[in-house]
Amino acid sequence: MKLRTNLISALVLLSGAGFSVNAMAGCPGVLTLPVATTGNTVSFGDALVYSLPILGITVQSSPGQIDDCIVVATGSNGQPINTNFAGMNNAFQTPSGTGGSPWFRTGSAVSPDPGTPGAPFAGDSPNTWDTTIAALKTFLAGNDLVFYFNHNEDNSQNAISQNLAVWAQVKLSNSATGAAQFFYATSTFGAPGLENFGTPGDQTALYTGPQTAATCQWPSGPDCASQPNGTANFPTGGILTSGAIVPGTASFMINAQGQICLSGPVGAVGSVPVPCSGPHVGNPINENLGANEVANAIVFPEINAILRGPNPLGFDTLSIDLRMGCDPTTRNVTAAGLPLPGGDSFGTGCPLGLSENNGFEQVFIGQLNPTLCVGPNCANVPEPGMLALLGVGLLAAFAGGMGRRKI
Repeated sequence: MKLRTNLISALVLLSGAGFSVNAMAGCPGVLTLPVATTGNTVSFGDALVYSLPILGITVQSSPGQIDDCIVVATGSNGQPINTNFAGMNNAFQTPSGTGGSPWFRTGSAVSPDPGTPGAPFAGDSPNTWDTTIAALKTFLAGNDLVFYFNHNEDNSQNAISQNLAVWAQVKLSNSATGAAQFFYATSTFGAPGLENFGTPGDQTALYTGPQTAATCQWPSGPDCASQPNGTANFPTGGILTSGAIVPGTASFMINAQGQICLSGPVGAVGSVPVPCSGPHVGNPINENLGANEVANAIVFPEINAILRGPNPLGFDTLSIDLRMGCDPTTRNVTAAGLPLPGGDSFGTGCPLGLSENNGFEQVFIGQLNPTLCVGPNCANVPEPGMLALLGVGLLAAFAGGMGRRKI
């Protein structure tokens, strides 16, 4: 009893430091992020993406370090990392680009629906990763939702080989009434000179509201292809059809950069991503960190507001349609059989360098502190992995009395 009392007291102290008790063993602690600025974030439609290397935050993500998280997609095998909680899908299997598929899509032949632990639930779809809102909120334990992304591309060649095409749709729905609202991680031209990229800073408020579903066929269809600089885009532009932009879609792939170059000092307000081939300040920032260290924390502010309430449409299911990579063999060419100028093309295929070409990518869900960090020390928030390891050591003393949270 005394050991248990001391253990609980120690965990309470750690919890006060910004990390939840239930995240100690196999999931990064509750993440605290700073207020978004043009120096630390890029908006991709509804998705606000923080660069953890720019923030100086390290989140480790090997199987043993995230097996108590909610894992949406991973190339790792075996329980418990592939096995999620009752009321949600297990993890989709992402391919290794070395000898595997150069592209991934939830519910495709490359990665079929992995099924669910426990009883099936209303709202589960074979082409998306799905969870009941109730199961998700139980895991979040009063915190906000944050997606973690591992960038794991080939770094043995040039910088282009480290890039990756990514696109995602997140849907909140009411399984009884059919009411739904859609949210996108999609390119929104705004970073100077970078095609298929996003807009520096928090611009997600521009994309609020009941958006319609984008009928993205990537990687086998004609949409979600390359976005020339200056092209109108989501929410006012999208698919190129017969030379015209069809408004109201959100279907351009993101060119997720493995190496980020900035116009100013790291983390400084007004320091925005620019092409590494042109003028920039300092060395490129490496986001191609592999499967064991997270590159990006991704926040959907509007989704978090709905999860916290109110929820007037009674959404009870969250679904994720995730696409990564592309098939270079289907890339468009000119009538003479030559690549289109600039190396980019509309239609099937994708720009060079955006396919899966190395180890597996990974997406998992963690807990986010609803309160943003404010002040001069926000650029170096303590590393979640370090306190998580301390928590593991404390929990080991009482491991026999604590069951696994996953099924």
